[in-house]
Amino acid sequence: MNEDHGDALQLYAQKLLGRQGEGWTMTGVDAEGADLRHGGEVARLDFSAPVQDAQGARAELVRLVAEARQKQA
Repeated sequence: MNEDHGDALQLYAQKLLGRQGEGWTMTGVDAEGADLRHGGEVARLDFSAPVQDAQGARAELVRLVAEARQKQA
C-alpha cells in the first residue's frame, strides 16, 4: 500500500479523516479498519463492516478511495 498507493493514503487521511499533511503511511490493517501515520500523528480509518480476509480488506480500501475521490470533486 505504502509503495504503490501513496495517493490513496493521502485521500483517506485528508478527505475521509480530515487530517492535514503529506506523506501518510499505512502502519496496520485488521478486520475493522486500517491505521495511518504521519510523523507522530496517528489516525484510524474504519471499514463500513468487518472484513473476513485480505481480499475483503482490499475491496473495502478500493471502495473507500472511490468515496474519497467523490469528496475531492
